Amino acid sequence: MGETTDIAVIYERLGGRVTLDDFMAKIEEKVATMGGLCDEETAALLVAQELGVDSPAIRIRDITSGDNVSFGCKVISVSGVREFSRDDGSIGRVANITVGDETGTLRVSLWDELVDVVKRGGIEAGQHLQISGYARDGYGGGVEVSVGRTGHIEVVEPMHEINVDERWDSIADLQRPEYNAIDVNVVGQVLHIGDLRTFVRKGKLDSTGRVGSITIGDETGKIRVVLWDDRADLMEDLNAGDCIEITGGYTRENNYDGATEIHIGDHGRIEKTEKRVDYVENVTQLSDIGIDETCTVVGYVTGLEETKEITRSDGNVSKVLNIHISDETGSNRVRVALWGNHADMPIDIGDKIQIIDCYVKSGWSGGVELSVGWKSSIRVIGD
Repeated sequence: MGETTDIAVIYERLGGRVTLDDFMAKIEEKVATMGGLCDEETAALLVAQELGVDSPAIRIRDITSGDNVSFGCKVISVSGVREFSRDDGSIGRVANITVGDETGTLRVSLWDELVDVVKRGGIEAGQHLQISGYARDGYGGGVEVSVGRTGHIEVVEPMHEINVDERWDSIADLQRPEYNAIDVNVVGQVLHIGDLRTFVRKGKLDSTGRVGSITIGDETGKIRVVLWDDRADLMEDLNAGDCIEITGGYTRENNYDGATEIHIGDHGRIEKTEKRVDYVENVTQLSDIGIDETCTVVGYVTGLEETKEITRSDGNVSKVLNIHISDETGSNRVRVALWGNHADMPIDIGDKIQIIDCYVKSGWSGGVELSVGWKSSIRVIGD
């Protein structure tokens, strides 16, 4: 096996990655696992190798794509286990954790057999880990570390507590074009819950996915959140007014109007929280609305037509209900088109309604018209 060395010298080569007590406990565990086929010194060498012995200590901010890395970190969050079909027909498994140190945060993907440690609850937020894996370009940008058969992950007791400076985003920050967040952490109040739909994946007629959306707000603004597949199922447990915590999401512009959205897939997490945020809707007066903008308005229903069905250019049939709303003075009156499910809204003449995120366009008579579609919500309010 080469030159003989004692356990104390092997431990020194680890450079303080773990406490001596933890190192000795792992040696005993290794000897037991090997069924007595190795002595303590050999077990010490094996444990030290798994902990990255003789590898320089690396910080998260210094990890670059294409490197094999070994580093210590603290667990921030743990995702569920996802199964998927490989091209050869075999079933793969993956679980994602978000980790951090004093220099930043990072996503780590655990594959196949290593997923079992997550499945049985062996990794939890707050634990310290020693990880060996391969750094690569991450999902949605940045860098992540992949830990497969040649990698290693171990719960350790470090010499010093790792204090993670976890970044929390405001919604206003996320909507700045230069921000480009690839690991969104935000707390918001649920303002609107959209529909959940199923779709066929491109190029995979036998594979379907699920997608839904909600709108959340904080003191700085509001934003649409898109939830994919298993994350979309969480919509059933949400109600308007709930406060939620999102970690591990990413931002992108939608194809409809270029607005920034938060997307949450396998790498992200969403859950209710006791943290409170206060959101106040910015209401635009009917006299101040302008063409080609999205706004929120309040008015009294002063006109109500019959619901119609319209056949679109793609052959699909959609319902529309045209109404008129006026402000308190009665001097400003605007036509409103309620599309799809909004056309079934039980409203009557005299009702005071709030329309959130309607789109303003030029009307038939040269005035303005409000379009209430899939991104909008509407409710009857009391005086």
